Amino acid sequence: MNARDLALVILLFIVGAVIGYFAAGPGKVTTVTTTVTTTVVQTVTPTVTPTTTTAAMKTPADTLIIAMDTSDAVSLDPARAYEFTSCFVTNQLYDKLVDFELPDLINVKPEVAERWEVSPDGMTWTFYIRKGIKFASGNPLTADDVVYSLQRVVKLKQTAYSVLEPFLKTPDQIEKIDDYTVRIKLNKTVAPSFFLSVLTFTTSSIVDKKVVEAHEKNGDMGSAWLDDHSAGSGPFVLEKWDRESQFILRANPYYWKPGQPRVKTIIIKHVAEPTDQLLLIQKGDVDVATDLTPDQIKQIEGQPGIQIVRAERLHNVYIGMNVAVKPLDKEEVRDAIRYCIDYDGIVNGILKGAAIKWQTVIPKGLLGANPKTPYYKDVNKAKELLAKAGYPNGFTIELTTPPTYPQIDIATKIQADLAECGITVKIVQMTQSMMYEKYRKQGLQMVLAGWGSDYPDPDSNAMAFANYRIKQLAWRNSWYDDYAADLAEKASVEMDTKKREQMYLNLTDYILDHGPYVMLYQTVAQQAVRDYVKNWLPDPTFYYLDLSKVSKG
Repeated sequence: MNARDLALVILLFIVGAVIGYFAAGPGKVTTVTTTVTTTVVQTVTPTVTPTTTTAAMKTPADTLIIAMDTSDAVSLDPARAYEFTSCFVTNQLYDKLVDFELPDLINVKPEVAERWEVSPDGMTWTFYIRKGIKFASGNPLTADDVVYSLQRVVKLKQTAYSVLEPFLKTPDQIEKIDDYTVRIKLNKTVAPSFFLSVLTFTTSSIVDKKVVEAHEKNGDMGSAWLDDHSAGSGPFVLEKWDRESQFILRANPYYWKPGQPRVKTIIIKHVAEPTDQLLLIQKGDVDVATDLTPDQIKQIEGQPGIQIVRAERLHNVYIGMNVAVKPLDKEEVRDAIRYCIDYDGIVNGILKGAAIKWQTVIPKGLLGANPKTPYYKDVNKAKELLAKAGYPNGFTIELTTPPTYPQIDIATKIQADLAECGITVKIVQMTQSMMYEKYRKQGLQMVLAGWGSDYPDPDSNAMAFANYRIKQLAWRNSWYDDYAADLAEKASVEMDTKKREQMYLNLTDYILDHGPYVMLYQTVAQQAVRDYVKNWLPDPTFYYLDLSKVSKG
């Protein structure tokens, strides 16, 4: 799947997590079980505003009420769900073979599969299904359900299938060995952590075969019914979805994890306007508000009874420079542009805490993330580089941006910054749909754009930014660099996690110096949460958040 590269990037990430795999010698089969030792990387920490007293709880103690803009939701069928809201809700209704446990997005954990084995060539995977799990219907979860669920994604070929498509082309690649064993044969070798990470996405959710087949119509494999019903073994069951109004989820009485879920009901209210969300969270009529603006966050931070939870998203914002357009073909010119920009002014002045300065192409929190930030505003250095490149008096260039906040504000600041270096920037405003259509055809000079990871693995970003052969970002900017493309491809299949990590560090260093990008920042999600809400963990994706662990009191 192509990463959703609209400014509000639609979902989104591959993670070095096959524990014990690399200890096996050549020709051995590695078994991963629940007793493995992992290295947890906590990328973000909840920010709790100090208060002298805890505000009285107005909402029911056994009900979590969330205010968010749910207008992007299309379907709750795991084979179709691909939007933020759709995946967020779906994650509460279903289990997967493996999953992440926030805040760690490095180590994949067992879930429906209690352990797995992988062949030495990395192509054949055997998953051993945990016994005793029941669906909300009371039906036992077995290998038949796992095989049916994954084959169903392949057969339906909906948008969400793009997550699994690189590995699974035909349904017969997924087979039942016995009632609690499933074998998956990939069509190519990939890094183990890559494939496991993809399996954590909601597309790989396990559905109740018997229930879904009972609701099949005209060969749709139950898809129309699953749009607004659930058939999972997750902590919650979908009671109702009133579109453009609310989702109501009830606790699954058969849920298999002890002590979970900790609340009986989840209500997700559609509140499109941040101003309305602000009023609701301030009054205590909702427990969580997810879509407040940076100014609103500043306004309520420190107020009694409210905590601000932050998480660095797996979403980078950058300037793309089309090297087919002179003088952007010269590395000195691209470096000069990087030294013209006031990064701190963008992060602190415009975004006001909703971003961190990040100058490499793999976001913070993933394997291979490179924290180097060598570029800063240095007008004299920028002018020296321009003179060296043969442009002592600067040049004129177009910068295309959507006409929305914060993009237009950032573009205007970049225009002013580059003017100090002698570069005249003409801002071209386009709707996002028009801009990206033209961008995908190599039709822009410079562009202010964003890229979000589809799954928590460096491959999602590395291939896009480095490998022109897949016709994503490198290709859109006419950057045909075989060294970068080759290194990205090699890293995607490297079986040794440490070697793979070093490859990505080398690749990000190379792109930092030679690539066609000015990496501006990594976005930060900021959510307002009433202080009696416990275990609302920061989530770089929003759709890995597990509400079964959230409690009130």
